[in-house]
Amino acid sequence: MPQNKSENITKTTQASVLPDEIKDRKKRLVKFGSLAVFSLVIIIFFTIAWFTSSSEAQVGDMQIGAQSLPFDIATKGAAVRNSEVISSLHSEYLEGTPGTYKDTDNSVDTYYSGDSLRLRFDPLQADDADTPDTNESYLPDISPGSSGELSLYVIPKTNESQKVKVSLNVVAFAEIDDMTVSGKKKIIEIKDASDFASKASAVNNTSAAKDAADYVAAANYLKGHILFFGGQGDTANSDESLRYYYTTPYTARTFNKTIAAENKGKAVKVPIYWMWTNTLGQILLPDNTSGQLSGYPIVADTDSDAKSAVKDYVINNRSDIFKNNGESTVSDINSVAAGSDSSAFRSLSTGYNEADYMIGTKIAYFMIDVTVEPAV
Repeated sequence: MPQNKSENITKTTQASVLPDEIKDRKKRLVKFGSLAVFSLVIIIFFTIAWFTSSSEAQVGDMQIGAQSLPFDIATKGAAVRNSEVISSLHSEYLEGTPGTYKDTDNSVDTYYSGDSLRLRFDPLQADDADTPDTNESYLPDISPGSSGELSLYVIPKTNESQKVKVSLNVVAFAEIDDMTVSGKKKIIEIKDASDFASKASAVNNTSAAKDAADYVAAANYLKGHILFFGGQGDTANSDESLRYYYTTPYTARTFNKTIAAENKGKAVKVPIYWMWTNTLGQILLPDNTSGQLSGYPIVADTDSDAKSAVKDYVINNRSDIFKNNGESTVSDINSVAAGSDSSAFRSLSTGYNEADYMIGTKIAYFMIDVTVEPAV
């Protein structure tokens, strides 16, 4: 989330739906390890997510405001998740102004735009006759294995071809007891240990203040475990061994998108998919020859470039992925990626699951922050 605010900065936000019963957010989720010999990891998890994005650019010391940008940012959909929570924490994110635009296929739809906008989405679940008492128009809580698409569009102001740079970040929030008021909760954005401890102490929660470093570690693990992609994979292949979730991993959390010419005033989709991968095997194993893979791989086993990029991501971000990161972690990662070391796989999977457990006990909300600016 940008730290410097300006009336000329264009911001957009995607948010998912908040379930009706807030008190029912806390639930038990069983996360299975990739090996039968693993113990089950029980996670006390009550995370609800919303998503944000902003459009701002800076050249030298001069900030480029919304009026100067050659494009607008838009979103579409029917619902905003956690709208009240967003308003209480960041009132600058607004509902947005509806407008009718064509997309690149000349289909007409309603999009929302504005200087500070909450991105929308359409609920994915249909009503289920087997659970008539459940309102399934609401998405479930976010957990390991969750995924989705960010509803982000660029509307060019000219017919010239242009390129935008998109940067992605994950911001975590904790919800702690406010000891100054009985029954009240305090939501804190996790930035660093000193800041968190200070804010927890301000509501007399000395226990949370003492655990500030653990909250920061959990926020970093969440950031490390959420991966971004540019395209959908194949999860319906008749050959189950060929199924996978996504293509084009954005492992640097930045990418450029070219907006083709002759699209002035049209809503051009910027595909961004995210996934909190459930097991390490889905990320790192080269295939399922060992029988240790639990679930489909996040990228195709045959896509050597994507597999290599993901392995490099795991190596470069190992301290934010494994709770047991140590001297042997890099060699273990290489061994697992080669499919040659079940002992290393067991060790890394344990560290991955332990990091998920810490996320589940410390993080209450998270936000995906997307910055869009003209590419140089």
